[in-house]
Amino acid sequence: MECLVALEEGFQKSSKASDFFGGQNIGYVDIACGAILGPLFVIEAFSGVKFLNPDITPGLVQWAERFRAHEAVKPYMPTVAEFVEFAKQKFNV
Repeated sequence: MECLVALEEGFQKSSKASDFFGGQNIGYVDIACGAILGPLFVIEAFSGVKFLNPDITPGLVQWAERFRAHEAVKPYMPTVAEFVEFAKQKFNV
């Protein structure tokens, strides 16, 4: 959680109240962070721990929603349910 708090602070500073880390458009940092959303949501689903919490990381919660809904990402980003189902099949859970 400490790392996510630090990432939240970094997002707040670098986004300058914009949608993404570098401003209004998706950039390299958004793609790098976006790549861990799927595994993060699977861990949340199996552990019950909410890592992206509106009380602790509000900017990241909003960023994740915008990132996943972006027209360049949405067609390629599986839903949380699809990620969880994949993990169940892959790891026989």
